[in-house]
Amino acid sequence: MVQEDLSFISHLKKGEVIASDIYFNKTLLVKAGTVVNNELLKNLENWGVTKLQPKKQFPPKKNKIENLVKQKEKIFYSKELFDIKVLFYESLQYVVSEARYGLVLNSDVELSWLENLFISSLLDSRISTLLFSLKKQDPYSYFHSFDVFLLGSLLARESGIKDIRSFAIGCLIYDIGKLKINRKLLQKDDTLSKTEYEEMQKHTVYGINVLIENDLPLIYRDLIKSHHERLDGSGYPEGLTSEFLSEEIRLLAVVDTYSALTLQRPYRKNPFSSIKAIELLLSKENKYDIKYVISLMELIKIYPKDCIVKLSNGKRARIKSVNENQPYFPILEELDTAKVYELPLNFSITIVRFIEWENIVDVKPDSEINKKEIYWNYFFNEFINGDLEEAMNYFPMVTEGMASNNIFIDVIIRLIKEVETKRIDGQLSIGEEHDALLKIKEIISLTLV
Repeated sequence: MVQEDLSFISHLKKGEVIASDIYFNKTLLVKAGTVVNNELLKNLENWGVTKLQPKKQFPPKKNKIENLVKQKEKIFYSKELFDIKVLFYESLQYVVSEARYGLVLNSDVELSWLENLFISSLLDSRISTLLFSLKKQDPYSYFHSFDVFLLGSLLARESGIKDIRSFAIGCLIYDIGKLKINRKLLQKDDTLSKTEYEEMQKHTVYGINVLIENDLPLIYRDLIKSHHERLDGSGYPEGLTSEFLSEEIRLLAVVDTYSALTLQRPYRKNPFSSIKAIELLLSKENKYDIKYVISLMELIKIYPKDCIVKLSNGKRARIKSVNENQPYFPILEELDTAKVYELPLNFSITIVRFIEWENIVDVKPDSEINKKEIYWNYFFNEFINGDLEEAMNYFPMVTEGMASNNIFIDVIIRLIKEVETKRIDGQLSIGEEHDALLKIKEIISLTLV
């Protein structure tokens, strides 16, 4: 018989059955039907759960062992989710500050998107095991990777990187070769000797070994091996030049350097300010892809002194001065009126885009990046990964302003062709292609009938 009144967990007894699902925010901690045991009671106490509805009935004896095994698996899975959430917010507190991120993470939407991306990445036990090991080996290396994951994922989405999920996981594990570097060397608080520096550089090659040892997809190989390469060939381990560096590696190099400069680390107690870091990146256009440096500025809305920017009121202005503690509210001087004022705290005027700084000029026209192409990449990536519901969230953005016949030609036909291409390239099996075509028929029935 089920007890209708809420009871304290202290009243529960072993052998009772939980009557209803128990959630932490939106995460399922304990499934209804779970048999109460000492481990569960301890977990509930650790999670801060004080009340629930117990159900006093016993499972059939012949299935008792099987049921207990299943329930333990469910409890473990729920505990794993909880641990990942805790790690996400612990890491967030360590790396995020408005002086480095601007106001980009003040949005619940952005934060939720990153949280879900992090959780889904770490539900692969190979990824979570490596990251927990890295955190134990050298906390700074872990937090630096988490920082790069946050900024890299946001910037990849804004820049139209096609496979954001794979890139995001790559950001989490790109420094994983440091697991094979001596801890004392990683945590040395003095300048490295030539021999030590050469050993530290080997983490890029060691990372490939870790990838193989843990049976992880080779899709992450280039990010692990080449994130220290530079456009002019001055990087390592292979001295690759721009023509051999993918867009993903170029983007990662910018974010990795920004994070490394601005996060406190063992041998540098006073990190660069976000402004100084951006100035350095801008001044090294022979090493870093300038379009991603500009995109980073526009993501976090932090611009160095003397930048020329376009404002939401249509005017152009020069950044006259920047407060390092609140760099997202600079002092502006409008170019045509010479009017000087602080960027309004109520956001009645905002900076729309970067135009130039010294000899660095924005390569994008006023229309910026083709947003529909970016939305197409999101739409197609979710579609091909089997999440039709999530893909359809982007469908209105892809088809905005299109007539029905244009939707069929420009979206449906393109979708069929790209699915066929993936099958020909060996990225989809014939069965997966068939499933994708069925989903396309479903999209037609939902949108064009």
